[in-house]
Amino acid sequence: MRIIVALLLCVLPSAVIAQSFPVKPLRIVVRAPPGGTDDLLGRLISLKMAEILGQQIIVDYRTGAGGLVAWEYVAKAPPDGYTVLLAASGLGAIKSLRPAVTIDPWRDFTWVSQVTNYQLALVVHPSLPTKTLKDLITLARSRPGQLSYGSSGLGATPHLSAEYFKSAANVNILHVPYKGAGPMYVDLMGGRVEVAFSVVASAIPHITSGKIRALGVTGAKRVPQLPQVPTIAEGGVPGYEFTAFYALLVPGKTPREIVARLADATAKTIAAPEFRDRIVNAGMEPVSNTPEEMLQVAKADGAKIDKIVRTANIKLE
Repeated sequence: MRIIVALLLCVLPSAVIAQSFPVKPLRIVVRAPPGGTDDLLGRLISLKMAEILGQQIIVDYRTGAGGLVAWEYVAKAPPDGYTVLLAASGLGAIKSLRPAVTIDPWRDFTWVSQVTNYQLALVVHPSLPTKTLKDLITLARSRPGQLSYGSSGLGATPHLSAEYFKSAANVNILHVPYKGAGPMYVDLMGGRVEVAFSVVASAIPHITSGKIRALGVTGAKRVPQLPQVPTIAEGGVPGYEFTAFYALLVPGKTPREIVARLADATAKTIAAPEFRDRIVNAGMEPVSNTPEEMLQVAKADGAKIDKIVRTANIKLE
């Protein structure tokens, strides 16, 4: 009987806390400065989820070191559910990309739910004599190492998707990393780099304006906002598929009841028509899942990125 009472005393406080959660404002920590896809998602999620949870949610920008500042901040935060991380899929492969980093994506975080899937676009400067993906592959093979592609940074999703493409298409294109997508677009539209891999959501305005040309998208199916642009697999690289995601995480050891409450609030946020419409219009696919499902998605994606990193011999340190 004493053992049963002791166990109940341990369990009841957690259950009571979860039932009353949240009792104060939450923070969604974003790794990138205002103006990009991370910022857009953080603001959209915070607005709708605040309504569902009945508490204000503040978007907290913790930028720097390719996301490491935000990741370390959340990993060390109290595991009480009030500090939430908006993370892109690359976090699951942090040990592959940065072996010296001490944080562990499985030990130091609890994966709450997915928020979106998103694709990238392979785009070129309009002056490049390539109307199709096959044209680009032929040109790159005839000029090995002479074409260059820009990305938003070393180890970022555009870099990984491009290196995967280089391996799958057997081409040699020089990587030029930038500190963010903004300066990369400046050089791409100025013709200082000829090719780029970029998140569809940020590329669409430049594609529709004619400042850059899209030759392919990285997912298994075409993007509704760019129906004329084939997938890379359709365009001439059979089997190629690279889809990334955004997800919500909390510090490891956060009580299961609080994680479940946040997962439920995330699912309701994703299901809201006004949220879905904004996400779809931005070129992304709204997705939610359970913490258990999210963990499996993250681990599978991490394994895929690990293979890309090893094949391309990507080193960030």
